[in-house]
Amino acid sequence: MGDLLIQNARLIDGVSDEPRDGMNILVRDGKFETISSEPIDVSEGTDRLDLAGKTLIPGLFDSHAHLAWDALQDIQLQSQNDSTALAAMKCTLNMRRYLETGVTTIRDLGVHWLGVESRNAAVAGTVPGPRILASGPPITTTGGHCWWCGVEADGPDGVRQMVRDLAKGGVDLIKVIATQASLGSFLFPGSASTPNPSFTDAELKALVDESHNLGRKVTAHATTPEGARQVVEAGIDSIEHGTDFTDETIELMLEKGTFVIPTFSASWMQAHHGHEIGIPPAEIERRKKMIADPDRARGVARAAAAGVNMAVGTDQGSPCTPPAALINEMALHMEYGVVDDPMQVIKNATASAAKLCGIDSFVGSVQPGLVADFVVVAKDPLEDLRNLYAPAMVYKEGQMVARDGALLPENPLFFA
Repeated sequence: MGDLLIQNARLIDGVSDEPRDGMNILVRDGKFETISSEPIDVSEGTDRLDLAGKTLIPGLFDSHAHLAWDALQDIQLQSQNDSTALAAMKCTLNMRRYLETGVTTIRDLGVHWLGVESRNAAVAGTVPGPRILASGPPITTTGGHCWWCGVEADGPDGVRQMVRDLAKGGVDLIKVIATQASLGSFLFPGSASTPNPSFTDAELKALVDESHNLGRKVTAHATTPEGARQVVEAGIDSIEHGTDFTDETIELMLEKGTFVIPTFSASWMQAHHGHEIGIPPAEIERRKKMIADPDRARGVARAAAAGVNMAVGTDQGSPCTPPAALINEMALHMEYGVVDDPMQVIKNATASAAKLCGIDSFVGSVQPGLVADFVVVAKDPLEDLRNLYAPAMVYKEGQMVARDGALLPENPLFFA
Protein backbone atom coordinates (compact mmCIF):
# COMPACT_ATOMS: atom_id res chain seq x y z
CA MET A 1 0.00 0.00 0.00
CA GLY A 2 1.64 3.19 -1.21
CA ASP A 3 1.56 6.62 0.34
CA LEU A 4 -1.10 9.13 -0.71
CA LEU A 5 -0.70 12.90 -0.47
CA ILE A 6 -4.00 14.80 -0.48
CA GLN A 7 -3.63 18.46 -1.36
CA ASN A 8 -5.79 21.60 -1.18
CA ALA A 9 -8.73 19.92 0.57
CA ARG A 10 -11.50 21.67 2.39
CA LEU A 11 -11.47 19.54 5.53
CA ILE A 12 -14.33 18.66 7.84
CA ASP A 13 -12.58 16.40 10.31
CA GLY A 14 -15.54 15.17 12.40
CA VAL A 15 -14.45 16.85 15.64
CA SER A 16 -13.78 20.55 14.88
CA ASP A 17 -16.53 23.16 14.84
CA GLU A 18 -15.34 24.79 11.61
CA PRO A 19 -13.99 23.48 8.30
CA ARG A 20 -10.41 24.21 7.31
CA ASP A 21 -9.48 25.22 3.78
CA GLY A 22 -6.32 24.42 1.86
CA MET A 23 -5.38 21.41 3.95
CA ASN A 24 -2.77 18.81 3.03
CA ILE A 25 -3.03 15.26 4.35
CA LEU A 26 -0.55 12.39 4.12
CA VAL A 27 -2.01 8.89 4.24
CA ARG A 28 0.50 6.13 4.97
CA ASP A 29 -0.19 2.44 5.54
CA GLY A 30 -3.92 3.08 5.50
CA LYS A 31 -3.84 5.74 8.24
CA PHE A 32 -3.75 9.52 8.42
CA GLU A 33 -0.17 10.42 9.26
CA THR A 34 0.13 14.19 8.78
CA ILE A 35 -2.53 16.89 8.53
CA SER A 36 -1.27 20.39 7.85
CA SER A 37 -2.04 23.71 6.22
CA GLU A 38 1.62 23.78 5.18
CA PRO A 39 3.18 21.78 2.32
CA ILE A 40 4.14 18.21 3.23
CA ASP A 41 7.41 16.81 1.92
CA VAL A 42 7.02 13.38 0.35
CA SER A 43 9.09 11.07 -1.81
CA GLU A 44 8.94 11.42 -5.58
CA GLY A 45 6.84 8.29 -6.13
CA THR A 46 4.03 9.28 -3.75
CA ASP A 47 0.53 9.30 -5.25
CA ARG A 48 -1.11 12.73 -5.18
CA LEU A 49 -4.74 13.73 -5.05
CA ASP A 50 -5.59 17.40 -5.62
CA LEU A 51 -8.95 18.24 -4.02
CA ALA A 52 -9.11 21.93 -4.86
CA GLY A 53 -12.77 22.96 -4.75
CA LYS A 54 -13.83 19.73 -3.00
CA THR A 55 -14.62 18.84 0.60
CA LEU A 56 -13.21 15.87 2.52
CA ILE A 57 -15.11 14.38 5.46
CA PRO A 58 -14.63 11.20 7.52
CA GLY A 59 -16.27 8.02 6.29
CA LEU A 60 -19.90 7.98 7.37
CA PHE A 61 -21.55 5.59 9.85
CA ASP A 62 -25.02 4.09 9.70
CA SER A 63 -25.62 3.11 13.30
CA HIS A 64 -28.79 1.10 12.64
CA ALA A 65 -28.82 -1.28 9.66
CA HIS A 66 -30.31 -4.63 8.66
CA LEU A 67 -28.27 -5.88 5.72
CA ALA A 68 -30.44 -8.93 5.02
CA TRP A 69 -33.60 -6.90 4.29
CA ASP A 70 -34.11 -5.42 0.84
CA ALA A 71 -36.22 -2.30 1.65
CA LEU A 72 -38.90 -3.64 -0.70
CA GLN A 73 -40.83 -6.36 1.10
CA ASP A 74 -42.39 -7.00 4.47
CA ILE A 75 -39.57 -7.57 6.95
CA GLN A 76 -41.27 -10.44 8.80
CA LEU A 77 -41.98 -12.33 5.59
CA GLN A 78 -38.37 -11.88 4.42
CA SER A 79 -37.04 -13.02 7.77
CA GLN A 80 -39.19 -16.16 7.76
CA ASN A 81 -39.19 -17.08 4.08
CA ASP A 82 -35.86 -16.02 2.55
CA SER A 83 -33.39 -18.81 2.04
CA THR A 84 -29.91 -18.26 3.43
CA ALA A 85 -28.62 -17.90 -0.13
CA LEU A 86 -31.16 -15.21 -1.03
CA ALA A 87 -30.54 -13.32 2.21
CA ALA A 88 -26.79 -13.44 1.55
CA MET A 89 -27.36 -11.89 -1.89
CA LYS A 90 -29.29 -9.06 -0.28
CA CYS A 91 -26.49 -8.52 2.22
CA THR A 92 -23.91 -8.38 -0.55
CA LEU A 93 -25.91 -5.83 -2.53
CA ASN A 94 -26.51 -3.62 0.50
CA MET A 95 -22.84 -3.75 1.48
CA ARG A 96 -21.93 -2.52 -2.00
CA ARG A 97 -24.52 0.25 -1.85
CA TYR A 98 -23.23 1.40 1.50
CA LEU A 99 -19.74 1.96 0.11
CA GLU A 100 -21.21 3.82 -2.86
CA THR A 101 -23.08 6.07 -0.42
CA GLY A 102 -19.90 6.95 1.48
CA VAL A 103 -20.70 4.76 4.48
CA THR A 104 -17.59 2.94 5.64
CA THR A 105 -18.88 1.60 8.99
CA ILE A 106 -22.25 0.22 10.05
CA ARG A 107 -23.86 -1.46 13.02
CA ASP A 108 -25.94 -4.37 11.73
CA LEU A 109 -28.65 -4.89 14.33
CA GLY A 110 -29.79 -8.26 13.30
CA VAL A 111 -31.62 -10.55 10.95
CA HIS A 112 -30.72 -13.95 12.35
CA TRP A 113 -26.90 -14.32 12.13
CA LEU A 114 -26.53 -12.73 8.69
CA GLY A 115 -24.85 -9.55 9.94
CA VAL A 116 -22.13 -11.61 11.61
CA GLU A 117 -21.58 -13.62 8.43
CA SER A 118 -21.49 -10.40 6.36
CA ARG A 119 -18.89 -8.94 8.72
CA ASN A 120 -16.75 -12.04 8.39
CA ALA A 121 -17.05 -12.00 4.60
CA ALA A 122 -16.00 -8.34 4.44
CA VAL A 123 -13.04 -8.92 6.75
CA ALA A 124 -11.93 -11.90 4.66
CA GLY A 125 -12.21 -9.88 1.45
CA THR A 126 -14.82 -12.25 0.03
CA VAL A 127 -17.10 -9.33 -0.82
CA PRO A 128 -16.51 -5.56 -0.66
CA GLY A 129 -18.29 -3.81 2.13
CA PRO A 130 -18.13 -1.40 5.03
CA ARG A 131 -16.69 -2.17 8.43
CA ILE A 132 -19.46 -4.04 10.24
CA LEU A 133 -20.22 -4.32 13.93
CA ALA A 134 -22.89 -7.00 14.22
CA SER A 135 -25.32 -7.75 17.02
CA GLY A 136 -26.46 -11.07 15.61
CA PRO A 137 -30.11 -11.91 16.28
CA PRO A 138 -31.82 -9.48 18.68
CA ILE A 139 -32.98 -10.83 22.03
CA THR A 140 -36.75 -10.74 22.47
CA THR A 141 -39.26 -12.42 24.76
CA THR A 142 -41.05 -15.59 23.71
CA GLY A 143 -43.35 -14.48 20.90
CA GLY A 144 -42.13 -10.90 21.22
CA HIS A 145 -41.43 -8.36 18.49
CA CYS A 146 -38.78 -9.66 16.09
CA TRP A 147 -39.08 -13.27 17.27
CA TRP A 148 -39.03 -14.07 13.54
CA CYS A 149 -35.49 -12.70 13.10
CA GLY A 150 -34.16 -12.91 16.64
CA VAL A 151 -33.78 -15.24 19.59
CA GLU A 152 -36.26 -15.67 22.45
CA ALA A 153 -35.33 -15.64 26.12
CA ASP A 154 -37.26 -15.26 29.36
CA GLY A 155 -36.30 -14.71 32.97
CA PRO A 156 -33.00 -13.33 34.34
CA ASP A 157 -31.22 -16.67 33.92
CA GLY A 158 -32.62 -17.14 30.42
CA VAL A 159 -31.47 -13.77 29.11
CA ARG A 160 -28.09 -14.18 30.78
CA GLN A 161 -27.61 -17.53 29.04
CA MET A 162 -28.68 -16.02 25.71
CA VAL A 163 -26.11 -13.23 26.01
CA ARG A 164 -23.45 -15.86 26.61
CA ASP A 165 -24.60 -17.82 23.57
CA LEU A 166 -24.46 -14.70 21.38
CA ALA A 167 -21.01 -13.78 22.67
CA LYS A 168 -19.87 -17.33 21.95
CA GLY A 169 -21.13 -16.85 18.39
CA GLY A 170 -18.90 -13.81 17.96
CA VAL A 171 -21.28 -10.84 18.10
CA ASP A 172 -19.81 -7.37 18.58
CA LEU A 173 -22.73 -6.02 20.62
CA ILE A 174 -26.07 -7.12 22.02
CA LYS A 175 -29.45 -5.84 20.85
CA VAL A 176 -32.55 -6.24 23.00
CA ILE A 177 -36.18 -5.62 22.03
CA ALA A 178 -37.26 -3.69 25.12
CA THR A 179 -40.71 -2.53 23.93
CA GLN A 180 -43.25 -4.20 21.67
CA ALA A 181 -46.77 -3.85 20.32
CA SER A 182 -49.26 -6.64 20.78
CA LEU A 183 -49.04 -8.02 17.22
CA GLY A 184 -46.29 -8.86 14.72
CA SER A 185 -45.21 -7.04 11.56
CA PHE A 186 -46.04 -3.34 11.62
CA LEU A 187 -47.30 -3.54 8.01
CA PHE A 188 -50.22 -5.73 9.01
CA PRO A 189 -53.54 -4.12 10.04
CA GLY A 190 -54.02 -3.92 13.78
CA SER A 191 -50.32 -4.01 14.59
CA ALA A 192 -50.13 -0.38 15.66
CA SER A 193 -51.19 -0.72 19.28
CA THR A 194 -49.15 1.17 21.87
CA PRO A 195 -45.91 -0.68 22.65
CA ASN A 196 -45.40 -2.01 26.17
CA PRO A 197 -42.24 -3.00 28.03
CA SER A 198 -41.07 -6.46 26.98
CA PHE A 199 -38.84 -7.47 29.87
CA THR A 200 -38.93 -7.06 33.63
CA ASP A 201 -36.42 -4.80 35.35
CA ALA A 202 -34.65 -7.89 36.69
CA GLU A 203 -34.37 -9.41 33.21
CA LEU A 204 -32.91 -6.24 31.71
CA LYS A 205 -30.48 -5.82 34.59
CA ALA A 206 -29.23 -9.39 34.12
CA LEU A 207 -28.91 -8.87 30.36
CA VAL A 208 -26.92 -5.66 30.70
CA ASP A 209 -24.70 -7.00 33.47
CA GLU A 210 -23.81 -10.13 31.51
CA SER A 211 -23.23 -8.20 28.28
CA HIS A 212 -20.90 -5.71 29.93
CA ASN A 213 -19.12 -8.49 31.80
CA LEU A 214 -18.40 -10.07 28.41
CA GLY A 215 -17.23 -6.77 26.91
CA ARG A 216 -20.28 -6.16 24.73
CA LYS A 217 -22.25 -2.95 24.60
CA VAL A 218 -26.03 -3.17 24.62
CA THR A 219 -28.51 -1.30 22.46
CA ALA A 220 -32.25 -1.34 23.00
CA HIS A 221 -35.22 -1.06 20.70
CA ALA A 222 -37.26 1.23 22.97
CA THR A 223 -40.09 3.34 21.54
CA THR A 224 -41.94 4.74 24.57
CA PRO A 225 -41.02 7.09 27.43
CA GLU A 226 -41.52 4.27 29.95
CA GLY A 227 -39.41 1.88 27.88
CA ALA A 228 -36.64 4.45 27.59
CA ARG A 229 -36.64 5.04 31.35
CA GLN A 230 -36.48 1.32 32.04
CA VAL A 231 -33.53 0.59 29.75
CA VAL A 232 -31.53 3.62 30.86
CA GLU A 233 -31.99 2.64 34.51
CA ALA A 234 -30.81 -0.87 33.58
CA GLY A 235 -27.57 0.60 32.20
CA ILE A 236 -28.19 0.20 28.47
CA ASP A 237 -25.60 1.92 26.25
CA SER A 238 -27.92 3.22 23.52
CA ILE A 239 -31.55 3.55 22.52
CA GLU A 240 -32.85 2.86 19.02
CA HIS A 241 -35.82 4.78 17.60
CA GLY A 242 -35.81 7.13 20.62
CA THR A 243 -39.11 8.82 21.32
CA ASP A 244 -40.23 11.20 24.05
CA PHE A 245 -38.18 11.28 27.25
CA THR A 246 -39.00 12.62 30.68
CA ASP A 247 -36.70 15.16 32.29
CA GLU A 248 -35.62 12.49 34.75
CA THR A 249 -34.69 10.09 31.93
CA ILE A 250 -32.73 12.80 30.14
CA GLU A 251 -30.78 13.54 33.32
CA LEU A 252 -30.06 9.85 33.73
CA MET A 253 -28.90 9.55 30.11
CA LEU A 254 -26.51 12.46 30.65
CA GLU A 255 -25.19 10.82 33.81
CA LYS A 256 -24.66 7.45 32.14
CA GLY A 257 -23.49 8.66 28.72
CA THR A 258 -26.37 6.96 26.90
CA PHE A 259 -26.64 7.41 23.12
CA VAL A 260 -29.85 7.90 21.14
CA ILE A 261 -30.24 6.83 17.49
CA PRO A 262 -33.58 8.34 16.34
CA THR A 263 -34.10 6.54 12.96
CA PHE A 264 -36.50 9.06 11.42
CA SER A 265 -35.97 7.90 7.83
CA ALA A 266 -38.03 4.71 7.75
CA SER A 267 -41.40 6.34 8.48
CA TRP A 268 -40.55 9.39 6.34
CA MET A 269 -39.55 7.25 3.37
CA GLN A 270 -42.60 5.01 3.76
CA ALA A 271 -44.91 8.05 3.86
CA HIS A 272 -43.40 9.45 0.67
CA HIS A 273 -42.58 6.29 -1.28
CA GLY A 274 -44.65 3.50 0.25
CA HIS A 275 -47.04 3.44 -2.70
CA GLU A 276 -44.12 2.44 -4.94
CA ILE A 277 -43.68 -0.89 -3.15
CA GLY A 278 -47.30 -1.65 -2.32
CA ILE A 279 -47.61 -0.57 1.32
CA PRO A 280 -51.36 -0.42 2.04
CA PRO A 281 -52.84 3.09 1.70
CA ALA A 282 -54.10 3.10 5.29
CA GLU A 283 -50.57 2.43 6.53
CA ILE A 284 -49.16 5.18 4.33
CA GLU A 285 -51.73 7.62 5.73
CA ARG A 286 -50.78 6.60 9.26
CA ARG A 287 -47.15 7.40 8.53
CA LYS A 288 -48.06 10.73 6.94
CA LYS A 289 -49.86 11.71 10.13
CA MET A 290 -46.92 10.48 12.17
CA ILE A 291 -44.33 12.59 10.37
CA ALA A 292 -46.65 15.63 10.30
CA ASP A 293 -47.03 15.57 14.08
CA PRO A 294 -45.23 18.67 15.42
CA ASP A 295 -44.29 16.69 18.54
CA ARG A 296 -42.79 13.86 16.48
CA ALA A 297 -39.22 14.61 17.49
CA ARG A 298 -39.84 16.77 20.54
CA GLY A 299 -38.33 14.32 22.99
CA VAL A 300 -35.24 13.65 20.89
CA ALA A 301 -34.73 17.39 20.32
CA ARG A 302 -35.03 18.07 24.06
CA ALA A 303 -32.51 15.34 24.80
CA ALA A 304 -30.07 16.62 22.17
CA ALA A 305 -30.39 20.19 23.44
CA ALA A 306 -29.57 18.95 26.95
CA GLY A 307 -26.39 17.32 25.63
CA VAL A 308 -27.41 13.67 25.30
CA ASN A 309 -25.17 11.79 22.85
CA MET A 310 -26.67 11.37 19.38
CA ALA A 311 -25.72 9.15 16.44
CA VAL A 312 -27.27 8.73 13.00
CA GLY A 313 -29.01 5.52 11.95
CA THR A 314 -31.66 4.69 9.39
CA ASP A 315 -33.22 1.30 10.20
CA GLN A 316 -31.94 0.38 6.72
CA GLY A 317 -33.67 -2.59 5.15
CA SER A 318 -37.07 -1.60 6.49
CA PRO A 319 -39.53 -0.84 3.66
CA CYS A 320 -38.38 2.11 1.52
CA THR A 321 -35.16 2.48 3.51
CA PRO A 322 -32.06 1.66 1.39
CA PRO A 323 -28.47 2.50 2.39
CA ALA A 324 -28.64 5.95 0.73
CA ALA A 325 -31.41 6.86 3.20
CA LEU A 326 -28.59 7.82 5.56
CA ILE A 327 -28.22 11.16 3.77
CA ASN A 328 -31.95 11.78 4.13
CA GLU A 329 -31.70 10.82 7.79
CA MET A 330 -28.98 13.42 8.32
CA ALA A 331 -31.13 16.11 6.70
CA LEU A 332 -34.13 15.07 8.81
CA HIS A 333 -32.13 15.62 12.00
CA MET A 334 -32.08 19.29 11.05
CA GLU A 335 -35.62 19.47 9.71
CA TYR A 336 -36.98 17.92 12.92
CA GLY A 337 -34.97 20.30 15.10
CA VAL A 338 -32.69 17.73 16.70
CA VAL A 339 -29.75 19.93 15.71
CA ASP A 340 -29.55 23.34 14.07
CA ASP A 341 -26.06 23.00 12.63
CA PRO A 342 -25.10 20.73 9.69
CA MET A 343 -21.61 20.41 11.15
CA GLN A 344 -23.09 18.74 14.24
CA VAL A 345 -25.05 16.32 12.06
CA ILE A 346 -21.81 15.31 10.32
CA LYS A 347 -20.16 14.84 13.72
CA ASN A 348 -23.06 12.65 14.83
CA ALA A 349 -22.65 10.53 11.68
CA THR A 350 -18.89 10.16 12.10
CA ALA A 351 -16.92 10.77 15.32
CA SER A 352 -19.93 10.51 17.64
CA ALA A 353 -21.03 7.27 15.97
CA ALA A 354 -17.50 5.91 16.36
CA LYS A 355 -17.69 6.72 20.07
CA LEU A 356 -21.03 4.90 20.25
CA CYS A 357 -19.32 1.86 18.75
CA GLY A 358 -16.32 2.17 21.06
CA ILE A 359 -13.88 2.57 18.15
CA ASP A 360 -13.30 6.34 18.16
CA SER A 361 -9.60 5.85 18.97
CA PHE A 362 -9.32 3.80 15.78
CA VAL A 363 -11.60 5.43 13.19
CA GLY A 364 -14.34 8.04 12.77
CA SER A 365 -12.49 11.32 12.36
CA VAL A 366 -9.63 12.76 10.32
CA GLN A 367 -6.80 12.84 12.83
CA PRO A 368 -3.20 11.59 12.79
CA GLY A 369 -2.96 7.91 13.65
CA LEU A 370 -6.56 7.03 12.78
CA VAL A 371 -7.64 4.77 9.94
CA ALA A 372 -8.03 6.70 6.67
CA ASP A 373 -11.72 6.27 5.93
CA PHE A 374 -12.91 9.39 4.13
CA VAL A 375 -15.38 10.74 1.60
CA VAL A 376 -14.82 13.45 -1.00
CA VAL A 377 -17.77 15.52 -2.21
CA ALA A 378 -17.84 18.09 -4.99
CA LYS A 379 -20.29 20.46 -3.28
CA ASP A 380 -20.23 21.84 0.24
CA PRO A 381 -22.28 19.60 2.61
CA LEU A 382 -22.55 22.48 5.08
CA GLU A 383 -24.65 24.36 2.54
CA ASP A 384 -26.93 21.37 2.01
CA LEU A 385 -26.42 17.95 3.59
CA ARG A 386 -27.98 16.36 0.52
CA ASN A 387 -24.79 17.34 -1.33
CA LEU A 388 -23.44 14.14 0.22
CA TYR A 389 -25.42 12.05 -2.27
CA ALA A 390 -23.29 10.21 -4.89
CA PRO A 391 -19.89 11.23 -3.48
CA ALA A 392 -17.04 11.92 -5.86
CA MET A 393 -14.73 9.48 -4.05
CA VAL A 394 -14.93 7.06 -1.13
CA TYR A 395 -11.82 5.71 0.59
CA LYS A 396 -11.69 2.89 3.11
CA GLU A 397 -8.44 2.24 4.96
CA GLY A 398 -6.59 4.48 2.54
CA GLN A 399 -7.83 2.75 -0.61
CA MET A 400 -10.39 4.19 -3.03
CA VAL A 401 -13.42 1.89 -3.12
CA ALA A 402 -16.01 4.01 -4.96
CA ARG A 403 -16.05 6.93 -7.38
CA ASP A 404 -18.93 9.11 -8.57
CA GLY A 405 -21.40 7.00 -6.62
CA ALA A 406 -20.28 3.66 -8.08
CA LEU A 407 -18.17 0.87 -6.60
CA LEU A 408 -14.80 0.51 -8.29
CA PRO A 409 -13.84 -2.81 -9.90
CA GLU A 410 -11.75 -4.91 -7.58
CA ASN A 411 -8.18 -5.80 -8.44
CA PRO A 412 -7.88 -9.39 -9.68
CA LEU A 413 -6.65 -11.80 -7.05
CA PHE A 414 -4.13 -13.37 -9.40
CA PHE A 415 -2.27 -11.91 -12.35
CA ALA A 416 -1.32 -13.75 -15.51
